[in-house]
This record gives sequence, C-alpha cells and structure tokens, in this order.
Amino acid sequence: MKETRPETERGRSTAGVAMRKAAIGVLQGVDSGQTVDAALLPVSLTGADRATMQWLVLGTLREYLPVQVLAAKLLRKDWREEDTDLRFLLSLALFELRHGQRPAFAVVNDWVAMTEALKKPWARGLINAVLRRYLREREVLDGALVDRDLGHPAWLAARLRAAYPQDWPAIAAANNTAPPLWLRVNTQRVDPDHYRQLLAEQGLEAKGVAWSAAALCLPASVPVATLPGWDAGWVAVQDGAAQMAAHILEPQEGERILDACAAPGGKTAHLWALGATRLDALDRSAERLKRVRETLERQGGTVHLQAADAAETTTWWNGKFYDAILLDAPCTGTGVIRRHPDIRLRRQMDDVTVAVVQQVRLLEGLWPCLCPGGRLLYATCSVLPEENEEQIIAFLQRHPDAHRSAHPLTGQRLPGQDAMDGFYYALLEKAA
Repeated sequence: MKETRPETERGRSTAGVAMRKAAIGVLQGVDSGQTVDAALLPVSLTGADRATMQWLVLGTLREYLPVQVLAAKLLRKDWREEDTDLRFLLSLALFELRHGQRPAFAVVNDWVAMTEALKKPWARGLINAVLRRYLREREVLDGALVDRDLGHPAWLAARLRAAYPQDWPAIAAANNTAPPLWLRVNTQRVDPDHYRQLLAEQGLEAKGVAWSAAALCLPASVPVATLPGWDAGWVAVQDGAAQMAAHILEPQEGERILDACAAPGGKTAHLWALGATRLDALDRSAERLKRVRETLERQGGTVHLQAADAAETTTWWNGKFYDAILLDAPCTGTGVIRRHPDIRLRRQMDDVTVAVVQQVRLLEGLWPCLCPGGRLLYATCSVLPEENEEQIIAFLQRHPDAHRSAHPLTGQRLPGQDAMDGFYYALLEKAA
C-alpha cells in the first residue's frame, strides 16, 4: 500500500541534510540491533522535519526486503561493510521515489548530494546513475519485483502461512500498511464525549468502539502535541487491542492487582484509570520502569513500582496473594509489525523458542502468587500459535486448578482486524 507523506512536506523541499542524515543514522541503529523506537529517541529534529524523517524511516522499513532486491538489480554488486550508510541512503532514496510526492529530479538531487555530507564524494556518480536508471526503467523493474513473502522474512512468512492459510495475505497487507492513531481518553480528567467534540473542532473525526467509550481511533497519525489536552494528560496513545487488557481484567474496588511486565506503562495507567488503587507494577529493567513512571505521572496515576524479574518471586513477593494479575508477556511482537516494522528485520526464527521459554517461566512463577478464585490475564502482541493458544493449552494441562474464562474480548486478534494490532488474550481463573 502506498505510504502517505506528511501533509506539511508535500510539494516542497525538506530541511535537507540534517533530516536525511538522521534517517540514515536511525536505519544504521536498527541494523546494529536497536529497536526503531530506541534509534529515534536521540534524534533532535522537531516539527515537519521529524515527521518527514519518520515517514521515510518507517516506510523504508516496511518494504525493506523487496527494496533490497530492487537495489541489488540496480547495483549488481554488494556494498562494502564500511559503506552501510550508502546502502541505507539508496534504500531511503528508492522509497521516496516510489512513494513521495516531490518531483523525481528533486529527490534524486537531494539524495545524491548526501554523498558529500557522508564524506563519500566518490559515490556521487554511482548513486546518481543508479537512481536515474531506476527512473528510466521504473515500470519494468517494479513489475518484475515479485515478492512471494510479501515483505516478510522467509521463516516468518512460512509460519504465518501455516498458521493462517486463508488470512495470511490480509495479515501481510496489514503489516505493510501504516497504522491509524488509537487514543485512550483519561476518564479521570475529561469526559470521552467532550473530548471527541474537541477533536471534531480540530477537524479530526474519531471512531469509537462498543466496549469502551474511552477508545477513539483517528484514521491517520497526527503530532500528538497538537491533540487537545495532551500536556495535561487528557489522552494517551494506545492501540485499541492493547486497551482491551484492562477491560478484560476489570479491576474491582479494593483488589490487589499486579502488572507483572509493566513497561512502557500504557496498560498500567489504564488499570489505574479503571479504579485499580492497590496496584503493583514490575519490570525487570529499571531503565524501562522510568517510562512507566513518566506515563503515570503525565496521567496523574500513582502505583507501587519495582524493578524485578516477575518470575523470580523470592526477590520481590511478600507472600500476600493478588486478586488479579496481568501478564503482558515478552513475545516476538509479530502482531505489531505494522507499528514497529523493524521487527521483521530484527527477529530470527530462534527468537520464538526463546520467547516461549520465557513465557513458561513467567506463567509458572506467577501462578502461586494468585489467590484462590483470582484471575490471571495472559497477553501477547504476537500472532504465532506457539506463543498463544498452544502455550495456554499446555498450561491448563499442567494446572488442574486453572480454567479458562470465556470473556468476549479474549482470543486471537489479527493485525488490521477492526483497525487494531494483532493481540492474544487468555483469562485464566484459579479454583476457589
């Protein structure tokens, strides 16, 4: 699907060198193992320049694999290891030529000029020749770009085909499309209907869902700082499928509740907003726990935070049972590729086994912390059965004191379904 360039950048040149250099740097960070979010974090660009840079980076990552095939046809040789910056320059340039609104000659000139900024003037002629050849042979080259795996690594495409033979093309299409912007209204501070009206006054039409008045969906991303009451914590960015967690767990007044893998804190803040006043939040990373604290402070929430491995209960649990536990388990993230397109480059087949082992550790470690009659919500943002349904079936076989609750929001959701990310939920109840 064609990407939409940020409105402010259509038909005019961008700020130039700094923006393009930042885009190359972010892709280098992803190539070295960083998440795209982590690689974007230190970039100091703001406003239209940052929006354009993110459009280039995320779009290039969404179609990275087929673009590499295209680049290989145009180059007919591999880049040297010390020239990865030029490889990413070419990938970004090809993406902009394929999807941008600026005149092709301007795109070519700007990216060719970047060879000087990278202190590799010897590559100027090469980049110029490759991009101009693409423009001359564009129709033939694009027509010959047959991508059987639809932009996914072969191992992941094979897993998805096997698990979802009918839905696989729709899953891939959703993964290759920029997601809408989902918002969660902080009902502690503003009425959702009033907030929807405030959006309408800005020309933003938000769609709702039947199961939550606070969940609103905008068809495309906008700068969050321009949203009404953003700085005052009136609203948070959270995908609709992620918002289901707190509604499924449904905290009751006075209950002791644990968010076992809390970072970055969206679900923690949502549980608090729904009345979870006795809420503990854990995360094994003290650094990531800072994000949980920031998320809560912006929305006015206060919970007990602790850096700990939830599965190692002897290091943090005081022996008092919890009425409810949210286990948003570490996973491969294969349900949120459209939102984090770097996943398809960073994930390897062995990561599935690693995730499954971690999930078993957490389930087994946390189950004794749950009181008789209590409930544990198991959640992942994966679509792979071994992390989800197969995991829960095996757990139920190991624990005769556990049974599954038939909540209407549980089960497997696929990417793009109802405009949401791919998520899996299973609500487990312990025998009283």
